[in-house]
Amino acid sequence: MNMKIIKFIALLLVFAGGFASCKNNDNIDMSEIGFSNIDSLYAQPLPVIQKCVEGKWKWFEICTCGFIGLRHLSNTVVDITKESVIITGDDGLNQTFQYSWKEYGTPYNYTTYVMWNKEKDTGKWYFDKIINDTLVVCTYDLNAGGSPDIYVFYKIKP
Repeated sequence: MNMKIIKFIALLLVFAGGFASCKNNDNIDMSEIGFSNIDSLYAQPLPVIQKCVEGKWKWFEICTCGFIGLRHLSNTVVDITKESVIITGDDGLNQTFQYSWKEYGTPYNYTTYVMWNKEKDTGKWYFDKIINDTLVVCTYDLNAGGSPDIYVFYKIKP
């Protein structure tokens, strides 16, 4: 039991230290950042988030209301450019939208940059983490269960 408490406290300290060290800074040395692995992408400055999410992704999974609504996608590609998102494939999710970035709070009580749909004037996605070129994306709007949907994208290598 004591070991579990120690591990939990250590995990909290690592999280708190990582969050505290990720303040916005205009003088970012982008050459020292591993863009394929950032556990707290949401806490990074906007240029880091932009660099991590731009490109082509295979949309692999949608998770709604926890693991109850897990849906695997077979052939959907998300192309994120500097100004737009183009979603194509045979999973019925085809769409294109122009976006900007806005800083907002999330349901998890932290502030991050939200990809904002310009046409609908609403938040679309924010980005939780990227691990081994796998991007974890959260919807800005909450689902019926009161939480964001979670999407998993895999980086398509050029």
